[in-house]
Amino acid sequence: MATLMHDNGADIRTVQAILGHEKLDTTQIYTRVSLKKQLDTHSQTHPAERPSQPTANPQLEAE
Repeated sequence: MATLMHDNGADIRTVQAILGHEKLDTTQIYTRVSLKKQLDTHSQTHPAERPSQPTANPQLEAE
């Protein structure tokens, strides 16, 4: 249940509160992050995965 909640967008602290765990370490035992979630997070947040912004070329502007 905890993994499904987390995969569907629930914050780990929210899952902790719902399950009644005193320590986050306990919640993490029950919350396994799926490979798909890891890959999605990587592609959304890693700078190398973001499309590069075009930079202005001063030589082109002068023409």
